[in-house]
Amino acid sequence: MRRLLLPLGLAPLLPGAAACPREQASDGGGRAHIEAVMADPRDVADERGEWLLVRNAGGAPLRLRGWTLASGGDTPHRIASDVVVPPGARVLLARAAGARADGAATTYVYGGGIALANADDWVALRDPGGRTVDSVAWSAARRGAVMTDAELRRANVATGTGAAPAAPAAPVTARALVVRVLDVGQGDAILVENGGSRALIDGGADPAVLGRHLDRLGLDGQTIDVVVVTHGHLDHYNGLRELFRSRRRIAVRYLFDSRDPSPNRTLDDLRDSVAARVRRGQLDARDADDPCGDGRPACTVTLRGGARLQVWRPSPADSASPNNRSVAVRLVSADSGFTMWLAGDAEREAIAWMERNGYPLRADVLKGDHHGSCDGVSASYLRRIGPSLVVMSLAARNEYGFVHEQTTRLIAAAGARWLRTDQNGTVTITAPTRDGRPWGVDVERGTWNMRGPSDRASRDDKCRR
Repeated sequence: MRRLLLPLGLAPLLPGAAACPREQASDGGGRAHIEAVMADPRDVADERGEWLLVRNAGGAPLRLRGWTLASGGDTPHRIASDVVVPPGARVLLARAAGARADGAATTYVYGGGIALANADDWVALRDPGGRTVDSVAWSAARRGAVMTDAELRRANVATGTGAAPAAPAAPVTARALVVRVLDVGQGDAILVENGGSRALIDGGADPAVLGRHLDRLGLDGQTIDVVVVTHGHLDHYNGLRELFRSRRRIAVRYLFDSRDPSPNRTLDDLRDSVAARVRRGQLDARDADDPCGDGRPACTVTLRGGARLQVWRPSPADSASPNNRSVAVRLVSADSGFTMWLAGDAEREAIAWMERNGYPLRADVLKGDHHGSCDGVSASYLRRIGPSLVVMSLAARNEYGFVHEQTTRLIAAAGARWLRTDQNGTVTITAPTRDGRPWGVDVERGTWNMRGPSDRASRDDKCRR
């Protein structure tokens, strides 16, 4: 892999565009940090001795009213009292009154709804908005021993709220969001990984090609927490048939699909595989037009590393083109330092609909709509997104003239760079990087802003506008 260096945390500020503020933590300037846990006390029963010690590592008072305490398999507990922790001070969150821990300035009793297991458990603090602010996990607790920060393995566990699905809670060690725009030829397949959770957005055209990626990444027998079928074109859904082959033993927890009718028998085959798993209780299939099942336009799945995957409903069913029925996905890293917008093959009509309906288009990276076709990009679209980088997935030799010359001209005029799977291979984005940058990019070959053998100008009238 080649690492390409770019001042990637800083999207260009275009003429006339306003800076987009980063999402902020909702703890009012305080910062909760789980410093120690007692899960297996020696001298008293668990119901009297379990606790966790939380320090305010921020510079302002930490106000915990409305926050939630969660642990594996337990009903989350909402803090209803006015618990205020001064900067640098500690609060003991205890299962019962009478618990003691060195350094605690005050104690809050959460009661018996949260029970800390002695093995393979986790505990998390979530702010009133449902965001995991800090969490820890452990594989074993020593009897009578306080587990300190140095021993606890970091984990930002599942934090789905309302009707949104959540990735399964389990100990993990990595918080980095890793996005692989897989080289699958003429099509899209994007694998997202964060803290042990995985999501796959489309699967390309060829099951065998996706299968080679599954083999290389060692995904047989693993779980894909979320699958998104953006729309009913073969180059987006057909490779997913390999994902559902029984011999691979890959579990899929949630699938989002617009369920539009299609004449394609291969799409019927994929939907039959999905329906069979639904009947067996192995899969929750969601209608992308109502992704949370409650009328909201978006459904947020919080991955175990704290990153958020938002599934946005497509433009209305009367859209003339299946491309314009593409489901959009927004990715946000755990620290909100990186965002990515992916909208399948959405063309200008659907883009205009998203703009009119207030979709959150601002992002550091844009997955280029419709494989670099000029009908999938416009000057206003780039102005609203403000990307530093556009990544396009396509075959080097294609009959469509992708990447269109109008597209690369628009990207360059917006002050962004582009990468493309036909020339760069699989493009891997990591946020944050190990050296502390908000995000970085690796490619298998090549460099920025490359051209391909099929590139030409489109004669489509709307691309001239």
